[in-house]
Amino acid sequence: MENNKRSVLAAISYIVFGGSVISSLFVGILVYFLLSSSGVDDALLKAILSTVIIQVAFLIPVFLIRSMINKYIVSKIKDVSRALQEVSTGNLDYEIKIEGNDELTELAESFERMRISMKTIMEKLEEGEV
Repeated sequence: MENNKRSVLAAISYIVFGGSVISSLFVGILVYFLLSSSGVDDALLKAILSTVIIQVAFLIPVFLIRSMINKYIVSKIKDVSRALQEVSTGNLDYEIKIEGNDELTELAESFERMRISMKTIMEKLEEGEV
């Protein structure tokens, strides 16, 4: 079976990048019409230059925000997912350690409590205590 998973972060990036390109083009067209109606020489060149500058100015903070989303959200989701996969295959010794003070940390802590409970129950079953 082929694995064609797409990252949520990649999907968000494509949407934001597409939106920024459309917005920059829109601003460039407006600048062109404003400059050409005012009789400014090289209106098209100035509009293209403003479009490029706006695009670059927009993409720098977007890249930084994307990096922060990856560091603080996506990496935690991947850690929880990895732990779920390990435990689902029977590895009850796989510990998940996520630090923070957010909902994803709460989810990881809840999962860890569940894993410990399952491990304790399995150990008691193996010893014949249950």
